[in-house]
Amino acid sequence: MTNFLKNKAIHDATLLVYRGDAKCIDESKGRMTNDSPFAIASVSKLYTHALIFQLIDGGALVYETKLTDVLPRDITKHLPQVEDVTIRHLVDQNTGFPNYEMDRQPNGKVLMNEIFQHDRRVEFEEVLEIVSRLLPKSKLGGQRAYYADVNAMLLGKAAEIITGKSAKQLLADHICRPLDLVRTHWADGSEKIAPIYNGAHVVACQQYLASQVYQGGIIATNSELMRFTRAFFGGKLFSPSHIARPTFHPIQFRPLKYGSGMMQLTVASLVAYFLGGVREICGHSGITGSFAFYCSQKDVFVTGTVNQFKYKPYATIFRLIAACDKNRKSNDEN
Repeated sequence: MTNFLKNKAIHDATLLVYRGDAKCIDESKGRMTNDSPFAIASVSKLYTHALIFQLIDGGALVYETKLTDVLPRDITKHLPQVEDVTIRHLVDQNTGFPNYEMDRQPNGKVLMNEIFQHDRRVEFEEVLEIVSRLLPKSKLGGQRAYYADVNAMLLGKAAEIITGKSAKQLLADHICRPLDLVRTHWADGSEKIAPIYNGAHVVACQQYLASQVYQGGIIATNSELMRFTRAFFGGKLFSPSHIARPTFHPIQFRPLKYGSGMMQLTVASLVAYFLGGVREICGHSGITGSFAFYCSQKDVFVTGTVNQFKYKPYATIFRLIAACDKNRKSNDEN
């Protein structure tokens, strides 16, 4: 067990690490295994972006398609500076739309603080109402992006309108069936999953996550999350060109950057020296401690969850990649 999983604040966790096609680390803690279902939270955005990349590959969209050309006025009228927002802006988190979960509303309330106190569904209509009361947070298409769940939500709604399919059909037809994912699905709030902690306290948030869909509503097992992640970065779901040369912009959650539907995290050269030279990871994390990242430099994939709001998994991800690479070198020498 890694030092991270030995931490007493981590009650239930699962980690998987692959180098190419070979599994090199498989560890769990508590009641979880790599086949236990869990809420992947914002890692769901990778699935939504894969859907959009497929629609672009099929000619149904282009990156320059304006949101107002796809979604009806009764939706777009709630969004600030929406007139020139394109699919590319949404995928890059570069619309400047506010973060309806974390930003303080004019009445002083913060939605996530409310959810921590009382779990409930937050439907699309309420999201639009909250967003309409908030100001833009960054310049459209500027050098700094602003991470906001509403971007992925709008992409999902656009996919529904373009294809005529429901969220359930989109996930099944475009992601699950091609990859033979039999336990991956949109949450309905009734699933039996490992408890999610906020520090020492269990947080009930399943109803909220079940209402988030495209931005954070998927339930998966770690083995299936790994299969998806390898397909996402391996060109099995869409043309690799979509993520081949991303332009990353800093977001409000430092030191993360965002571009081409992915988070990016880099470390300084001195830090990388102690991590086997690992400098960069790309992928996504979620508020519940979920993660799915790829290190192209080492061809290593890392997926899993720690089911803990208070712990950020990034340092562990870098250490796991370094450990996997070290094991490879040892095996090569032997």
